[in-house]
Amino acid sequence: MTSRADRLLARLMEAYEQGALTEVDAAASQLGTAHPELQVWSAYIRAGVMALRGAPEAGLRLLAEAVERGGWWSPQLLADPALETIWPLDRQDVRAESERRWRAAQERAEVSWELIRPDTPPSAVVVSLHGNGPAPTDLFASLWAELGSCAACLVRSPQLAAVGVHEWRDHDRAVADVRTAARAARAEFGPEVPLVLAGLGAGGRIAIEATLTGAVAADGAVAFAPNLRPLGTVAAIEPRICIFPGGTPASVASCESFAGWARTRGIDCFLRYEDGMGHAFPARFGAAMEGVLTSVLR
Repeated sequence: MTSRADRLLARLMEAYEQGALTEVDAAASQLGTAHPELQVWSAYIRAGVMALRGAPEAGLRLLAEAVERGGWWSPQLLADPALETIWPLDRQDVRAESERRWRAAQERAEVSWELIRPDTPPSAVVVSLHGNGPAPTDLFASLWAELGSCAACLVRSPQLAAVGVHEWRDHDRAVADVRTAARAARAEFGPEVPLVLAGLGAGGRIAIEATLTGAVAADGAVAFAPNLRPLGTVAAIEPRICIFPGGTPASVASCESFAGWARTRGIDCFLRYEDGMGHAFPARFGAAMEGVLTSVLR
């Protein structure tokens, strides 16, 4: 069974959509075990499952233990209806302490990135954006390294959801931060190297929007399992867009609808389907991406 974080998360999300709480708990537990940096986020998911099963005391204990180990979550996460029955029992002020820590961390947070350099001069540089969920840096680094000839700029949003979990919920700030990272990548690898924005889920939506609105001077964009909607403004129709539909049926339909909308406006937008995609990167990433960047940049 795979322990790749994005595949485990996709399995968890699918189980949640189906109301299969036992599978949700199992996937969250496996995610925390396989990726220790995500144990705090795993505790949040498992606490919600316990509360929904009628055991809010057990859920509160799980959250309290995570806080004792230094954990915290954003107020938005802790407002999850699944946790509603937990908070009347919170006599240790777990929620208040979590919010205090989150605010302190959020005040210090700044956009950051890690550069991955190939052994030879890069044929392109990919600015890689995580989604609104767990996204270990080693996952992104290993996936883009499969392409061999590409450099990568792995961007970390400063918008914090939990320990080790970043998000893009503030759209304007997200675009500004991606622009900053893209400029750094251009400065590092040179303006002559083609630059592609690529992202998973919400990161994929940001990649496409930043490219087509001209917020980032990208040569193309690739989106994995995004949920898309037509744009109000399009300033650049030259970049090619590749979309890997995935996730819920509604998400897949949004990708197909967006591609049709884009083509009517002269944008070269194509879809690439992969079996078992889910809300994740393709299971065989290197094979799925073979030729995609070449097509995007032609």
